[in-house]
Amino acid sequence: MRAAGAELPFAIRPAHPSDAPALLSVHARAIRKLAATHYTEDQRDAWIARMSVERLREAMSARQLIVAEMAAPEGPRVIGYGQLHPVEGAIEAIYVDPDCSRRGVGRALFDALQGRARALGLPGLVLDASLNSVPFYAAMGFRQRCLDHHELAPGVRMAFAVMEKRFAPAARAPRRVR
Repeated sequence: MRAAGAELPFAIRPAHPSDAPALLSVHARAIRKLAATHYTEDQRDAWIARMSVERLREAMSARQLIVAEMAAPEGPRVIGYGQLHPVEGAIEAIYVDPDCSRRGVGRALFDALQGRARALGLPGLVLDASLNSVPFYAAMGFRQRCLDHHELAPGVRMAFAVMEKRFAPAARAPRRVR
């Protein structure tokens, strides 16, 4: 699937286990740079440390992971990824390489995950949004329910917003009267 109207030419595709190192790099770079406005260095370090290549590969077997990829002279480059928990209806991740932020990548990842959720018949989506990403998710139609905290490491807590989006019921075709 090609991202329509994006400033960058990229494609969205399912993640493969071989993508895990690139996803880990995007994860760390996005947190390091894009979350710096809302979280301390200690919080960002602890957040980054919670992810590993092994955890990403494990997630690929139980979750739906997708990647945004663009062509580069050295070969395809992963510039973002998203993760959906199909049973819980939770978006567990959308990370975009900071070099490609605000260029349609996050929206394309979200649209693809939302499409998958709708195809599964889910009534909506929930997520724990980092504080820096709340405006993005609000623009995607989510509303904030409350603030909460994750303990990332002993003594290191991170505030986040619990957000939800309910889907409108599918329109039914009008019944024909005979």
